[in-house]
Amino acid sequence: MEERTKKKRKVGLKVFAIIAIIIVVLAVIFFINFVRNYVILNEIIEKEAKFKDSTNYSYVSEHYNSNDEEDKVVVEHYYKDGNSKIIMDNGENKITVWYDEETKENIFLNETTKEATITSSPFMLGTELLYFNEEDSKIYFALTSFITNDIVNGKDCYNIRNSGIKASINKEDGTVAKAINGKAVIDGKEYDSITGYKNWQFDKLTDEDMKRPDLTDYNVVNK
Repeated sequence: MEERTKKKRKVGLKVFAIIAIIIVVLAVIFFINFVRNYVILNEIIEKEAKFKDSTNYSYVSEHYNSNDEEDKVVVEHYYKDGNSKIIMDNGENKITVWYDEETKENIFLNETTKEATITSSPFMLGTELLYFNEEDSKIYFALTSFITNDIVNGKDCYNIRNSGIKASINKEDGTVAKAINGKAVIDGKEYDSITGYKNWQFDKLTDEDMKRPDLTDYNVVNK
């Protein structure tokens, strides 16, 4: 009876030792991942700091679902010192939306049909300057993210995934290259809704680029 008890204790100690080793290994892996993530995120934040307060920038976004990456909606985004402009061209209609933050004037133009609508709006969405991270959330993302390498539009990127975000960040300059924004249901199947970003430029736009559209020859409606 005593011999059997000793054997059970030995078995129990071995199991405990194995569990302890597993816990230590997992803790080491978690720590290494945290340190790696922290270093990468710190690198991204340092790069983003060079442009995140810019008031002169432009970029192109491409919106598509993972079932058909060729079928894209392409949008050009421009912002300079309070003036915003978005251009969308689907081949049938070229749409431009222009906005002045100071006057709150919002102009919607269909350049194909030569129709324009002028409204007043407290703000305009779609020309926000995108950046991934903030200094005060760095530790949270370092703890919760899984970061791998990715290539987007031929650029080396960090692919960052956690429960709330799936994004690829350009390693060279810290700009957002791609983001997954939820799911789209098509024919009963779920696909990723993806937005790609490219052609980032800073401090290149002129006042002439962002001036109020010339509405000569347009059928104008004021609302």
